[in-house]
Amino acid sequence: MTLDNDVQTILAEFDERRERDREAFKSDGFDVDKAALAAGPETAGLLNLMIRMTGARHIVEVGTSMGYTALWLGEAARATGGRVIGTEFVESKHAIATDYITRAGLADIVEVRLGDAKESVAAIDGPIDLVFVDAWKTDYVDFFDMLLPKMRLGGAIVADNITHPESNAEVMGEYCAHVRGLPTVRSGLVPIGNGIEVSVRMG
Repeated sequence: MTLDNDVQTILAEFDERRERDREAFKSDGFDVDKAALAAGPETAGLLNLMIRMTGARHIVEVGTSMGYTALWLGEAARATGGRVIGTEFVESKHAIATDYITRAGLADIVEVRLGDAKESVAAIDGPIDLVFVDAWKTDYVDFFDMLLPKMRLGGAIVADNITHPESNAEVMGEYCAHVRGLPTVRSGLVPIGNGIEVSVRMG
């Protein structure tokens, strides 16, 4: 996928940082709050396409980290005339994400709100077109239940890390059972990246 040149430059810089952190992660005492964790290009690229295909304009990201996926979301939102609201709890990651987003020329498209994600999500008005959730896995059901009433009909909540890492298998299984059991939702697994569950509000 061909992205805006400024966005590609920042993504390349992020990828270098992520590779360094991937090696450092193997060492004892590595601080995960300083890690450049991200969904990766397969998942982020699909989200970018979903925004463009559906014309999504009101986009939310729960768990922005250092802004990798936010760059892909923002690049697509600029094409649809939309905006992205992200959330991040760790102040240092918020600062890095804001810097990346600004240098990519997306500061007028992507806003990352610093603080508790549940408080940030509660303050966001609907109707929302697309949500990407990549936060603490034990909070996924809570986030889904908070966001579903705010989704437009046909809007999608996309949750990451469904199949990887395997240490999340039990909690992700509970999440999938929850969303697939709702009569107003159609949901299924898309086996790319770390596995994503795409849940569409049908009623």
